[in-house]
Amino acid sequence: MLIAKNNGKDIIIVENNTNPKLNLEKENNLFEEVEKGKYNSIIRIWINDECLVKGIHKHKNYGWYREDLAKKLGIPVYERKTGGGVVYHDLGNLNWSFFIQTSLHYFDGKEMFEKAANIIVKILNKLKLEAYFAQPNRIEIEGYKISGMAARASNKALLIHGTLLIKTNLNRLNLLCIPPPNSPPVQNISYWKNVNVNEIIHLFVKELKNIDLKKLFK
Repeated sequence: MLIAKNNGKDIIIVENNTNPKLNLEKENNLFEEVEKGKYNSIIRIWINDECLVKGIHKHKNYGWYREDLAKKLGIPVYERKTGGGVVYHDLGNLNWSFFIQTSLHYFDGKEMFEKAANIIVKILNKLKLEAYFAQPNRIEIEGYKISGMAARASNKALLIHGTLLIKTNLNRLNLLCIPPPNSPPVQNISYWKNVNVNEIIHLFVKELKNIDLKKLFK
């Protein structure tokens, strides 16, 4: 589903496809389209089948994963073009992406993650969920991590994308992923609010139609 916001230059995409390989390829393609000026901004909402997705660079302090167990369980591993550690995806984990056309040559990492997080936080607050931004790049409720973010930037475009744990398989996530030092435990938002992924998608589309990303991130 595609929703044009302003003359086709600002759009919201809600994906029906759940193929991780295709979804990650589309992230790259959309980034390039924003770089070329085809769109001012794109908001994308998408879900992957069960898999692990790792950042483009491995860092000693970032979360990693148990490779042998992933192979044993037959869980595929893909690589994205943004940073950070390994993320567990399944049909209960909602992905959101903000693509913004920009002419900036320097990005403050803390500021851009906080701006993106605050958009999601305000939506969750409408569900009476006491979500908040936590440095460096996550959203929490009551000390539990419910969302992690990663980013990619050029001098023409910015991508910030993140997850939202709604009804994901936390047993699998905790078995497979090795969190970074001092990272809080994870939790689904369904722990506090009886909602499903489709309900959250509907709320996201309703609220995000009123967001001007290019203005917010200028």
